[in-house]
Amino acid sequence: MKKLILALLIPLLVLSIIYVPITTQAQEVVKGPASDKIIMKRVPIEQVPSAIANKEIDLYMYSLRPAQAEQLKEIEGVVFYQAPAGLIDIIMNPAPVAVEVLSGKYDAIGAAARIGVPKDAIVGLKYNETHTFVYLGAKPGVGINPFAFRDVRFAMNYLIDRETAAYTILKGYAVPMYTFLSQFDPDYSVIADIIAQNEFRYDPAYADQLITQALQKVGATKSGGKWLYGGQPISLKFIIRIEDERYDIGNMIATDLDMLGFDVQRIYMRFADAIAILYGTDPAEFQWHMYTEGWGKGGIDKYDSGTIAQYCAPWLGYMPGWQELTFWNYEHPELDDITLKISQAQYKSKEERNELYRNGTRLCIEESVRAWVVTRLDTWVAWDYVKGLTKDLGAGLRGIWNLREAYVEGREDKTLNVGHLWVWTSTSEWNVWGGFTDVYSVDWERVTYDPSMWTHPFNGLPIPFRVSYVVLTAGPDGNMTVPTTAKIFNATTDRWENVPEGTTAVSKVVFDLSKYIGAKWHNGREITMADVIGYIAMIYDLVYDEYYSTLESRIVSNNKPWLDTIKGWEFDVQNKRMTVYVDYWHFDENYIAYWATVTPINPIEIHIATFELALDRRNETNLVLYRRSGYQTFSLVYPDHVNLVKNTLATYTDNATVLEKANKYADGLLTMTEWNQRIQADLDWINTYNLAWISNGPFMLTKMDTVANEGEMTAFRDPTYPFKPGDWYFGSPTPSAVKSVTITSDIPNKIVPGRQAVVSVEVSGIPPLYLKYMLRDPSGQILVFADAQKIDDFHFTITMDPELTAGLEYGTRYTLQLIVTSDVVATPEIAKIPVDTATYAEVLNLQQEAFQRAISELRSEIHALSNKVDALPKNPATPDDVSALKSAIDSLSTVVYATLGLVVVTLVLSIIPLIRKK
Repeated sequence: MKKLILALLIPLLVLSIIYVPITTQAQEVVKGPASDKIIMKRVPIEQVPSAIANKEIDLYMYSLRPAQAEQLKEIEGVVFYQAPAGLIDIIMNPAPVAVEVLSGKYDAIGAAARIGVPKDAIVGLKYNETHTFVYLGAKPGVGINPFAFRDVRFAMNYLIDRETAAYTILKGYAVPMYTFLSQFDPDYSVIADIIAQNEFRYDPAYADQLITQALQKVGATKSGGKWLYGGQPISLKFIIRIEDERYDIGNMIATDLDMLGFDVQRIYMRFADAIAILYGTDPAEFQWHMYTEGWGKGGIDKYDSGTIAQYCAPWLGYMPGWQELTFWNYEHPELDDITLKISQAQYKSKEERNELYRNGTRLCIEESVRAWVVTRLDTWVAWDYVKGLTKDLGAGLRGIWNLREAYVEGREDKTLNVGHLWVWTSTSEWNVWGGFTDVYSVDWERVTYDPSMWTHPFNGLPIPFRVSYVVLTAGPDGNMTVPTTAKIFNATTDRWENVPEGTTAVSKVVFDLSKYIGAKWHNGREITMADVIGYIAMIYDLVYDEYYSTLESRIVSNNKPWLDTIKGWEFDVQNKRMTVYVDYWHFDENYIAYWATVTPINPIEIHIATFELALDRRNETNLVLYRRSGYQTFSLVYPDHVNLVKNTLATYTDNATVLEKANKYADGLLTMTEWNQRIQADLDWINTYNLAWISNGPFMLTKMDTVANEGEMTAFRDPTYPFKPGDWYFGSPTPSAVKSVTITSDIPNKIVPGRQAVVSVEVSGIPPLYLKYMLRDPSGQILVFADAQKIDDFHFTITMDPELTAGLEYGTRYTLQLIVTSDVVATPEIAKIPVDTATYAEVLNLQQEAFQRAISELRSEIHALSNKVDALPKNPATPDDVSALKSAIDSLSTVVYATLGLVVVTLVLSIIPLIRKK
């Protein structure tokens, strides 16, 4: 299925260091991964030091706690890999406590008067033709939800002690975070000034002031230091995760809320239990008010389109309500509009895209449904004998490349022992439609399939993975005609149909699928165009079918914005090519290809069985594709579900009815003979491994023990597999850096107010490099944010003109923030340089020195003039003599005026401090 949050593509910009196994000319090239087998082990974090020390595991896929990292530092041969891959935030429940329906149309004032509540108690209004729907954050007799009020949510930013979280709780293995992007993300340079303006200080008193202003307006009171509404304590249900540092962070915030007067119910939970409540229940039920969310990055993206939508906008399904039709859902049409434009590339230039991104960021911070805490500098551990590891700047050791290429040097059985916090959890659902929502399942899944494209581990730009392509575009302003031979799947008629004449598209992408088509699935059957075409059609059916779409509204919200832009498909079965016509343009054409592509992950018959069990027979099986309270989420590795798949597939042999359904999706490409062979191969696989996960990547999932929490993956060595060990090894990047900063002005390395100053910056890294700068005053106010002038590949200048420096205070320390970016290594390098302005005394000394030079020059001129007078002829002077004397007098006058001017300047500078002190 199309995942809007995944990364994108372009030819590699960095020469990769490739690991090549030593072979002789007579040896056959080995296909598949570098190791023959991966043993997957559940290892709780506190047991990692002993598991590593005893060599029970070769590497650990989950980020360590600081305490465990410190213990392991003393062990010789242990290597650490670090990346800013973990995010922690506090998500708040903004649901109203009541919805009143009024006949007629009312504004907030009128509705409040009609209901009998303060106007500020209303957090939203909606209308239809005859009624007004009034959403209340507080209502007498019902209760209050403080987080329904935006001002309270925003105030929470000042109640989070990010410094303590980053440097005490996480012991420096984190940095403070103020919005959905951190200083390590490529788009940081686009919004750096906005983040700087919102670097929330820890200020409980100010938070209390903002909260008090908001709550008193709606009728809440404080008595004995405790918040009350309707005479009852205002309670907050705070779900706090206990497996990692979120336990300490949650308790810290809960304590501050207690001190502000709230009745905080601390609900301590592990992953599965917390997820079931948070994402599986209606926010309006108020089973939670706050939660310590944690996220793991899957990679780095040069031009983000998914992150801002995921963490800020409702439409993608990651905001409270989760786009579940039966739940109350957080709404923000403006954020939806902005982030959809970013996601669908509804802009005509990079500059327009960046402005949309900036506007979306401002709104996201204002709304503060999530208050961000830290970016974790996630630390993974491995033995130094584990080779083939790439330092992915976004995902670290969790990068898609690493388990493919990791191997133990000299180990005869070529086994790799990998630990993780969990191998399986009850909410780790192995289905591509609505599953894989936690790192525990995703990390294993990504080794079992090959994506069509991914993002480069260093520059974050899209690269081909298992497809190649050609992009043609008429964008951003033009269109091209879509031929009537192109098709679209019609979910009403359940068949592929030719597009109408006159259909147009902005871009066209031709994909070569030859690395998929003709290669094998893990069960030994050939991947065919039927798998690709059928999978695409099933996405259409799930999104547009009137019945299916109501069953899985969250999946619909994720995929419909993509499908809405597709104008037609052409499938060239003989040449293994797929052409996609799409209303999408991007200033980097490789992003167009990424938007247009799909990745076949499972055989079509597995999807047919999935739809039957989780959609058609839901009332019988109680299965869903995306988690929902009261149901089980379908999983191709959970034993009970595997048995259901097995029994269902067994009914498919020689089943013309099911084949007809499959062929509606596959456009008639399947024969009964092939269908039966597919079914038999699936059944043989399930009987062998007790698993129904069949895919196409370098490793086959061959064991998943959900009780013992362990598993195995076996190398896929089929000769049709297109990759060999070393193909996806990149090594380590060359980071950008600020090498030196020099200030040239009247006083060396200081800025003189009212005078020009030139800052020379030398940087290092891989060109092309770029430099932005930000000058901030001691209060944090941004005085300027701009691009530096490029001199050559490694040198930049920043010119601060007198108009800018005139506004600077004497004898004051400012901060010059430098942001270095590169096309090759996308993570920004940030340097904060203290910059001092000259003191009054220094400027007076400077003026005094200039005054002394002028006096000396005046004396020299007077002496020269005296000599000229002495040299005048005794006889009457000639015109030339008079002219020479006049010129000398004029020169002397100039020096005199200049000297007087310096005197005046010196006097003014002496008086200014006295005036300012008043």
